[in-house]
Amino acid sequence: MNTTSSIAVVVVVASLLAGCGESADCSKSDVLATVKRLFEEREFGIGFKMPPGIILVQEKSATYLSSDKQTNTARCSVIVTVDLIQLLKATQPVTDEQVARMKRTGQETSKDTLVNYTVQTLASGESYITVLP
Repeated sequence: MNTTSSIAVVVVVASLLAGCGESADCSKSDVLATVKRLFEEREFGIGFKMPPGIILVQEKSATYLSSDKQTNTARCSVIVTVDLIQLLKATQPVTDEQVARMKRTGQETSKDTLVNYTVQTLASGESYITVLP
């Protein structure tokens, strides 16, 4: 099964689950920003900041999966896209002609990753976010 088909299946299942219950905590902008930062640190190392436009959180894909009432924790998922062309441009000198050639040959130009995370709402109202392995 290719990556596009896998993601399509995940999005359909996530949409169905979203209808069964929803947690606004999963799609808060500060929560998604933290998920993006944690994803970036996990994939590229702590202290290495990617230029804007390389890692994109697909906000509309943020989905509530389940919750634990005892710990006040929601389990969520979101699709994070890494723009490989922008990553290449940021790390190596690449011409527009080389980029066009890559696209013509069918090389992968972006990579989608389903990221599972938890959001625990603390008594202070702040959220504690953990990106799951």
